Order: sequence, then structure tokens, then C-alpha cells
Amino acid sequence: MKMLADEIIHYGQEGNSMAGMPTRSFSRRLVMRLSLVIMTAFLLSGYISYIIHVRLFTDEVSKQFFKANEQAASRLDLQIRDIYRISNSVVFHPYVQEVLKRSAAMEDREAITQIYDQKELDKQLLQVKLDENKLYTMYLFDAKDNGFYFTTSNTAPRTLDRSIYGEVKWKLANSMGNVVWFPTVVREAGGEYGERGVYVAARYMKDLNQRQYGIMVMLFEESLFSEDLNGLVGDEKANVFLYDKQEKLVYSDLKAAGEAPDPAALPSGSVVEDRDSGYLYLKSRSGQMDFTLISRVSLNELERRSPIIYQTSIVVGLIGVAVASILVNLTGNRLLAPLRQLVSGMRRMREGDFDTRLTVRTDDELGFISGSFNDMAQNIKTLISEVYERQLNAREAELTALQAQLNPHFLYNTLDTIYWNIYLKNDKQTAKLVVSLSNMLRYALEPVDTYTTLNEEMTQTRNYLAIQSSRFGEDLEIMIQVDEEIAAAPVPRLILQPLVENAFVHGFANKAESKVLIIRAFRLPREKTEAMRIEIIDNGKGMAEEEVRELLAHAEEPAAARLSPVQGDDSAKRKVPIGLRNVTRRIHLLYGHEYGVDIESKPNAGTAIRLTLPLHEGRSGGKETGR
Repeated sequence: MKMLADEIIHYGQEGNSMAGMPTRSFSRRLVMRLSLVIMTAFLLSGYISYIIHVRLFTDEVSKQFFKANEQAASRLDLQIRDIYRISNSVVFHPYVQEVLKRSAAMEDREAITQIYDQKELDKQLLQVKLDENKLYTMYLFDAKDNGFYFTTSNTAPRTLDRSIYGEVKWKLANSMGNVVWFPTVVREAGGEYGERGVYVAARYMKDLNQRQYGIMVMLFEESLFSEDLNGLVGDEKANVFLYDKQEKLVYSDLKAAGEAPDPAALPSGSVVEDRDSGYLYLKSRSGQMDFTLISRVSLNELERRSPIIYQTSIVVGLIGVAVASILVNLTGNRLLAPLRQLVSGMRRMREGDFDTRLTVRTDDELGFISGSFNDMAQNIKTLISEVYERQLNAREAELTALQAQLNPHFLYNTLDTIYWNIYLKNDKQTAKLVVSLSNMLRYALEPVDTYTTLNEEMTQTRNYLAIQSSRFGEDLEIMIQVDEEIAAAPVPRLILQPLVENAFVHGFANKAESKVLIIRAFRLPREKTEAMRIEIIDNGKGMAEEEVRELLAHAEEPAAARLSPVQGDDSAKRKVPIGLRNVTRRIHLLYGHEYGVDIESKPNAGTAIRLTLPLHEGRSGGKETGR
């Protein structure tokens, strides 16, 4: 017992040398972990507050921005409607129609006539100057593209650039009769003032009978849209885009038109948050003029001040960590005193003092641990005594087992002595039987849960058949065929000889005439499965089909069912050969129910037992393991 205690102490000392004493106190780790929890809590709450704030702020800005966008679209609708009203007053003006139709009907326009018509048009359209102060100039073209102009500025060009007019005609041809809008640049009169950015609004001029008699081209100041729309965004991180009915860009405060969003990708009257582009988009459509207004604002700009909440949470968390550290250090000595006592007691236990006991001063968790330590110390002391006693019993059992192994060895030597006595008397046939019996005994005494090869299993079967041949003589005919490719295949030990024995015990019972036994082992076709089959065929008395089914059913029953007899069924169970039942259950336990034993038999026609085994499981000398 002293040796066992010394071993336990030695093991504890080895563990101590490997693990060592903790380099940091529990209170310090407690402070660190508590600090981590507090910091994590503040960071998490700060992050959640930050996310909620950003979402609420973004929603509120979206509502206000959307409302402003809708109001701007309404104002724009009124302004464009006013422009359309003015253009209608010109298109349906009787004198304007008369001048343009007359101009188109003349082969050659005289200069004096053109000057007169131009002055008269200026008089008739004087009200236009008063109604639309953003109008820069207006051009009226007859059906032959002869032009008249009307201007509100001294710097406006007298004639429209042919390239601009060509663009007007091209856009009108694809406008389905609608007014077309687009930005362009014109050179001011005289070339002294340079170029000027304007917005073009063009339409066909048709009379009341819907007959086209000309084209109207109006040039507006850039401020037509910029005054209202630039005030809508009011920030350099926001942009505004205006599209016509055909969703062509009319106005943008961006210089690069390629950055304009696709209006078709945004639902009308909606707010879309696009994290990929980093913008908040708002789309509104004018009520009657079919203009589309899209505004966008940078999400980064909206969230610029929100990180202050997150930063504040970090600062508060650091303050909380400092306060927690002070509180833990102040109260740690008193709270952790029982824990230090426990550590001291465990150290004494590790050094071999199994009589160590702790004083339990509290009824809290630490008091429970101290009491449990005392129980553990007592149990260890008791277990040392029990384990020592078990070691003594184990050694006695080992000696008994060694003595028991001498008995089979004595039996082998005795059979060997009998063999040589018979052999010296020249009775070689009987001597061979003794050798076969000795080999069978030696093979049978090997552990049954180990694997062997098919070749070794066949050798064991041949030893058994040699004994039966001496019994039946020429009345017994035996044929054995084994494919060479599976001769070394691993199989469980003692699965073939019990089935061969059944042929003699049951199949050849009371059979006086010639007895034939065929044993074949071959590999199943590869395309079907990686398995082999062993067939044991006899010409014995055979069985009825009902007997075969009953025999297989009882052979597959587990051991527990066989040990619990059922009234009225004992006779059926007694008919099941023990060898067949043993082989069937072992195969099912090792490989599953897809492998096993099958029986085909007819009365007075013999019996064929087919054994199917896998080729890929097990190894010679290895242990059997169930699935």
C-alpha cells in the first residue's frame, strides 16, 4: 500500500513539474476578465446605439429630403407648364401661322419682306418677354427651314447654329410629338462675349387641324433649373438630376454626365439606400409634364457625426474598467481567502498528505468546494486501499491463468506421444487421424475472435474431412475447389467447419448409399460487389421449403431471444444447429445483414449452403469488431 501511495505522489509531482504553479493570481485574472466583459458590453451597446442612431437619422433625413424633392418637382412642373402655355400661345397665334405658312409658300423670300415679318413678329410676341424672364431667345422655322428669331437679350445670336438645329430635328423625329429638352452651348452675338450655356426646348408647330407648319426652338438661361434645383440639395456632397419624358438627362449639377444614375433602376416616388455606391437616392415625377427628378445625398455625409456615440461608449467603457479594477482589488482579499486556503490544501495533497482537511467557514459556493475537497481527500485515501487490494487479486488471477495454459500444452504433448507410438507400429492411417485431430484441437483453441485466411480455414476443414473419410471410407466422395485469387482472403475463424459438420450430422444421417460433398470458394463478379462465396453442397436427405425458412429465421435470432424460451416453440428452436446459428450471428455482427448464410434444399435431393463474405474487411491475425 505504501508503494501505491508513493506512485500517486510521484505522478502528482510529475504533473506539478509539467504544469507548474500559476504565474498570475486569480484576482488578477478576474480583473482582466471583468474588464473584458465591461468593455465588450459598452462597445456592443455603443455599436447598437450607433446603428440605431444612423438608421433613425437616415430615415428622418430621407423623409425631409423626399418632401423637399416632391415640392421641387411640383414647382418644376408649374414652371414647365407655364413654358408650355407660352409656347402654345405662340404656336396657335394666327399671325405666327400666317407668316410661317406664307414664308414656306414663297419660292424666294425678299429681304424687305423678311425684315417686315421679323418686326411684326417682335410686336406680336412682345408679351412673351414679360411672361418668361428666363427665355434667352426663340427661333421659329417654317416648313422649308427658313428661320425667324425672337430674343430678349442683345447678346443672343440672330441665327441658330446649323449643328444645333440638326440635333433638334433629329430629337424631334424620335420624340413622338413631345417637347424635347437638352443642354447645349451657343456663341453670343459678335463673338465678343464668348460661349453661353443654355437649355433647348423644341417642338413641332401644328395648327388646329394638326398639320405641321414649322418648328419652334426656345433657348433658356441656365438658371431656369439651377435656381430651384441647386437650392434643393444645398450641399456639395449631394446632387440633383432632371430627365425628360424619354428619360434623357436634361439637367445635372455634375459636370460628368456619366455619373448620372439610371432612372429606370429606381422606382418612382421612393427612397433607395444604395450602400454599394454610398448614396441615398430619391425619385419624384412631375404630375403632368412627365419630368423625372432624382436627388441623391452621400450616406457618409449623413453618418459623419454618428461615430461620436461610438467613441463616447469606448471612453465610458474604459472608465468602467478602471472602476471595476479598483473594486475587485479592494474586495478580493476577503472574498478569495477560502480559495487560497483550498489551493494550500491541494498543494499538501499533491505532496502526499492525504490526511489534509479544510475548515469550512461559509455556506456559499466556496464553502461547498471546501467541503467537497474534504470528501475527495477521504475518498482518495479509501481508493488507495481498494486499488492496492485489487492489484493483489489481479496478480493471483494472472498466476492462475498461467497455470491453466499448461493443460492444453500437456494435451498436445500427449497426442504427439500417441502419434509416434502408432506410427512406430506402422499404423500410418491411424497416425494421420491423430495428426488431424491434434491440428483441429490446436486451431480450435486459438481465440475465435481473430481473423485467419481462407486457405487456413480450408486446411482446418480438410483435417475434419480426413477423420470423416476414415469413418465412411469409399462411401464418401469429397470435391474441394478454391480460386487461387481468394485463397489468402481474410475470413473469421471457424466459420466453415461447423457448416461442413452439419452435412454429416444432419444431411448424411441414416444415409447408407454413396455420400457426395462439394466445397467451392470463388469470387463474385466484380461488377456486382467485392465479395466471395463459399458453397457447401451435399446429396443428403434435404429439407422442405418450410423447414428451410424456419431454420433461417431462428438462426438469425440474437442471443437474448434464444436464452428466453417461448412456450410452444421449444421444439423448433432445438432443431436449429448451434454451428449454423453461431456462424450466421457472427457474420451479421461483423459485416451487416447484406452478408450471411443462405440455404437451398429439397427433400431427398440434398442441401446447398451458400456463405457470402466481403473481400475488403478484416485482416489475418486481426481482432473481430462488430459494426
